[in-house]
Amino acid sequence: MSRSADYTIQGFLYQFNQTLSELLLAGENDIITIEGIVEDIEVENFDGTKAIQCKYHETRDNYTPSILYKPLLQMMKHFKSNPDAKISYHLFAHFPENPQITITALELNNALKSKSKDLKNLIADVAGVDVDGFLKAFTISVTPKYDDLMTKNIVSLEAFGFNKGEVEILFYPNAIQMIADLSIKHDVKLRKITKKDFLETLRRIRTTAVSQWTLALKTRQKILEIRRQQLKVNLNANARLRHLVIFPTFLEQFDEQIVIFIKSFIDKYNFKLAHTHTPLFALDIPQNKFDEIAERLVEKDVVPNLGRPVKTFAETHFFREPMVQKDKKEFVLRLIRWEDYKKLTHKVKADDFFVIGHGDTTGIDTKDINLEVLGAEKFDEIRYLMGISNVY
Repeated sequence: MSRSADYTIQGFLYQFNQTLSELLLAGENDIITIEGIVEDIEVENFDGTKAIQCKYHETRDNYTPSILYKPLLQMMKHFKSNPDAKISYHLFAHFPENPQITITALELNNALKSKSKDLKNLIADVAGVDVDGFLKAFTISVTPKYDDLMTKNIVSLEAFGFNKGEVEILFYPNAIQMIADLSIKHDVKLRKITKKDFLETLRRIRTTAVSQWTLALKTRQKILEIRRQQLKVNLNANARLRHLVIFPTFLEQFDEQIVIFIKSFIDKYNFKLAHTHTPLFALDIPQNKFDEIAERLVEKDVVPNLGRPVKTFAETHFFREPMVQKDKKEFVLRLIRWEDYKKLTHKVKADDFFVIGHGDTTGIDTKDINLEVLGAEKFDEIRYLMGISNVY
């Protein structure tokens, strides 16, 4: 795990890895639901539904059955409500030292008798459940530690024909990102995928995903290096129109770093006359914060075009080219709020559209545009990825 990944992220990554493992084990047309209605993972085929919960307890010193009471009660609740459904319940659990775990009627009845206040309502819902009937539909497996599961998935992807030299830095992180993206969709129908479709989509991806999930993987350093190389080709071109939308919510030290970042980008990619396209920055911030940042840029002699010759925004003023006197440009960037950017009617499309941070770009026409999503959370990492800095 990356030094920046906490145990919460590790738990999610373990679930994503377990989901990937189930995907690779499934039949070609089995339907896998990530974060299903029943459990964390659901695998549907003609034989019924395999409902899976994943519990990763790397920090637990000792295993006791009470640790599993909540997932067991949740499964029993669903079993009680769907007694005739063809559903098998599977609990995947990891604890240090890989203890032997057996769940019998004794453990289930003890869960039903628990005095825990947190489980009170759940226990009431499960009252009267057919414990023996549930046990016939239930299995538990002690799963390998995170590193071993990750290695297993990488080897499995290689067995499916993915290039061995690219699996670790391209296909494996993108597989985890695909699962993460599916898991947050609100409509359960959109969280369904078949193994066939998953692998076909994965094979078409040629750039490495950069996000809080992929940068929390053990391959973090390699991912940053390969993504930097992928971006280098277009960033090194003088004549490319670049739009950068920046979402500050999860960016560390946004207020302290945003002016420094914009200036460093301009100093690298729009400092000479051969740089013929003025970059555009769209910031997802309120108007008062936007005006403050614009003032701070002017103080750094990084003059923005705000599209406001006086007070009213004018698109023609915003998209005009800067006047040049000798080697000095009138302005070196276009600066706009994200909400205003989305309302623009200007037809000139960017060559490269960078999405920095975590935000919703739904509705933006990216046809014929090179879309680059950089979901890093530190400006040092973004500067490194974009070739502005050699360290992160």
